[in-house]
Amino acid sequence: MKVNLSMKIGIVLFALVAGLFITSNAQQFVKIQEMDISLAQQTYGAPVKNHSVTGELLSVAGVKFKDGIGVHSHSVIKIKMNKGNRFTAQIGVNDSQIDYNDEDIQTVPLVDGKRVFYRLTDDQKQFAGIEGENGTVDSGSVVFKLLHNGKEIYNSGIMYQGDTVKTINEEVRGGILELIVEDAGDGESGDHAVWINPQIEYFEIAPTVAQIDYVEVIEQEGAIKKMLDAQISQLPEIEYPLAHSENDWLIDNSKVKAGVFRANINKDIVLTNGLVARVFRLSPNLATIDYMNQMTGESLLRAVSNEGTLTIDGKTYTIGGLSAQPEYGYTLMSWVDQLCATPNSFQVQGFEIKNLDDRISWKRVRWAANNQMPTGKELVFSLTKDDILVKVHSAVYDGIPTISKWVEVINKGNLLVQLNQFKLEQLAMVEGESLVEIPNEWIKPNIHIETDYAFGGMQQRNSDVTTYWQPDPNYTSQANYRLQTPCLLEVKPPLGPETAVLPGDTLATFRVWETLMDTREQERQGLFIRKMYRTISPWTTENPIFLHLTNSKEEVVKTAIDQCAEVGYEMIILSFGSGVNMEDESAENYAYFKRLVDYAHFKGIELGGYSLLSSRWISDEVDVINPETGKRGGMIFGSSPCLCSEWGYNYFRQIRKFYDKTGMSVFENDGSYPGNVCASTTHAYHNGLGDSQWKQYAQIQDLYKWMRGEGIYMNVPDFYINSGTNKTGIGYREVNWSLPRERQLVLGRQNIYDGLWTRIPSMCWTFTPLTQYHGGGAAATIEPLKDHLQAYENQMMQNYGAGVQSCYRGPRLYDAPETKELVIKVIDWYKKYRDILNSDLIHLRRPSGKDWDGFLHVNPQLKEKGLAMFFNPTAEDMVREITLPLYYTGLEKTAMIREKEGEARKYQVSRDYKVKVKIIIPANSYNWLVIE
Repeated sequence: MKVNLSMKIGIVLFALVAGLFITSNAQQFVKIQEMDISLAQQTYGAPVKNHSVTGELLSVAGVKFKDGIGVHSHSVIKIKMNKGNRFTAQIGVNDSQIDYNDEDIQTVPLVDGKRVFYRLTDDQKQFAGIEGENGTVDSGSVVFKLLHNGKEIYNSGIMYQGDTVKTINEEVRGGILELIVEDAGDGESGDHAVWINPQIEYFEIAPTVAQIDYVEVIEQEGAIKKMLDAQISQLPEIEYPLAHSENDWLIDNSKVKAGVFRANINKDIVLTNGLVARVFRLSPNLATIDYMNQMTGESLLRAVSNEGTLTIDGKTYTIGGLSAQPEYGYTLMSWVDQLCATPNSFQVQGFEIKNLDDRISWKRVRWAANNQMPTGKELVFSLTKDDILVKVHSAVYDGIPTISKWVEVINKGNLLVQLNQFKLEQLAMVEGESLVEIPNEWIKPNIHIETDYAFGGMQQRNSDVTTYWQPDPNYTSQANYRLQTPCLLEVKPPLGPETAVLPGDTLATFRVWETLMDTREQERQGLFIRKMYRTISPWTTENPIFLHLTNSKEEVVKTAIDQCAEVGYEMIILSFGSGVNMEDESAENYAYFKRLVDYAHFKGIELGGYSLLSSRWISDEVDVINPETGKRGGMIFGSSPCLCSEWGYNYFRQIRKFYDKTGMSVFENDGSYPGNVCASTTHAYHNGLGDSQWKQYAQIQDLYKWMRGEGIYMNVPDFYINSGTNKTGIGYREVNWSLPRERQLVLGRQNIYDGLWTRIPSMCWTFTPLTQYHGGGAAATIEPLKDHLQAYENQMMQNYGAGVQSCYRGPRLYDAPETKELVIKVIDWYKKYRDILNSDLIHLRRPSGKDWDGFLHVNPQLKEKGLAMFFNPTAEDMVREITLPLYYTGLEKTAMIREKEGEARKYQVSRDYKVKVKIIIPANSYNWLVIE
């Protein structure tokens, strides 16, 4: 084939154009103020995003700007360019309108005789300047410089306050770029320099702010080292390498006991229970040097890691930490011995060991599958820097492969400090997978992370706002070309806390729980998580039998109470639309509901009610302010009241008062705090956007913890389980309860099947519309109950058979003798098998409508080792031979199995812990087996 010259030229031009198109499309920009500028260093104050260093709006020579970084000489922002190729910015000295004679301006003397000016309120501190020659703050003059790999590539010359901005546009490829601001030789007072809209153009791999290198080596004080060595020598010794766990703790965890030990080969501290171990080095500073999964024998840690970070008054400090590891893909112990203390970090002073305390007061007033709070060992390290004491708490539990951690920040000084941000964990974890390219979704390391700072969803995954799997900029030998492997675990709040710690006060972080896995198999992973909830939040195993009553009229409520007492129910919740108003503080309102509560208690029934919180509009003055618009609206639920407004504080006061006055013991809080931020600066109990999420969450968490201590049962449709609530929705689409009854049954079992992979039955509710809910008419409801006995029985049996309480929403439980007889039969059956029905659920077959479906409860500690439920959604009887997996029952050789209350037959258990059972499942009905 011949190709003429014009065709060749065309092909070349096409290739060039295509190449340019691809290249231009691949170019990206990163704004430096969006990077971690807290890692920068400067002599006074700290770099500030989108404001001057004094907190004022960006303004140079009277011209306002929106984006940038405020700094103070001498300042260095060090950037690892990676694939960066161009830096652009405007520069100048910020205008200032601060009156240093204002009453909220205070000074702190420095060792050189100068004073630092701060703007101080009761709960905020803002750097305001450095004293100059005349006793106040001078007009500043600075020099901006750029250094690339140590060589100066830009110098602004002297710039004075009032000068117009200058523009920087420099080609800078790879290496290290340093953004430097120096004083102009006339002192540092007033040197409030600003980098306006500084950004870097890059290709593929984004630049990152780098830690400033320090020349000095931090030596641990001799007396501290001697004291730590003496403490460690008193610990019992454990053999290293750590032993591999032989037994399956899911079957028998009686020997899983927590302890703190000294490694026999060195002076490392080992926090372990035989399933999981965290190993600490204390010299030359505190660091986690290993994180062991003793169930698999694997190490989860690539590199030595600090104990988190604190950003205080705009500057970031590591909590402990060892530096200068030569490789971050793996760790040799010989390297660990050569590491030095991370500069500018909190330094370890000592440690203590104690038994695990109860983290929440739990008043036990009703049945629970587990009525014991967790036990274990707590290891507490103390570290200091300047006038701040930090206590790092690490706890390992008896019985489960879980470690918990939290930190206390204690202000020992005479001036408040601002805790801007914290990272509770910053662990260099082994990657979940190693890929050259970037997938749509990465496989993460095999560990479950969750905290009690959670909001915005019924399930834990949707409410997790604190777990971040980040790329590790130090891990440059990874396989991923763009260095984006998510293998640095950071646990932190998404915003703030931006909260003052007053002199003598303590700020405690939330808690994280880290549960190690020995498998990727879904059921077993779910069992690990479910056992964790049963252990760390045992109130979730309370599971009272309740009615969702739709009317609060006295005669209706008393009739419902009588019915509940007669059939064996235990609780009534006066549902939404019933007429309960907990915000009504009239004596008549309190007296009315107190009378109903007293009647219920006389009959042995608990009574409670419903209150709506966040999905409501209150007023412009009360509702959360959208930071994008400066107005309410456009938030979660459209608009919501700010819990830190006067209205919010009053709401929580009213709720507590209502329960104190009436004696109610059940609370259904709808629209619980979903995580809204609030940009208001006029609300009474938060300062602005930065602390709005932290303080609103504290408000609602305090209410739930108070209720837990009072023995009040809580239905809350968000994941506040670890903050004290009992139950959340299992996950369903509300309009589905307007579908015909037979469709509700199959969809309801699908909700149960899908909702119990990582949650226990007692911590979930489902729904049953005895009367019409959203719609659907007679075909969707069970009332009149006597006319739909089979539908009523099927609903109850699939719910109680799963151990999942349903919101039976209606005015009554029965309407005829035969209906009453049915309810009594089901409730008696449930109570007889209550322990096993509230035990862990093994998934057998998901409902499809085509064949049988079912699940199996297991508990090796009970007489009934298992109870299997089977359902037939078709119009024909089914005869099936079903294989039952009995591994988690603990039965190894034989199993006694009976159908309902019939005679038990002995079955041989196969080598893979299974038995085959032949069973008839009636049409449109159910059957069940008991395994002993």
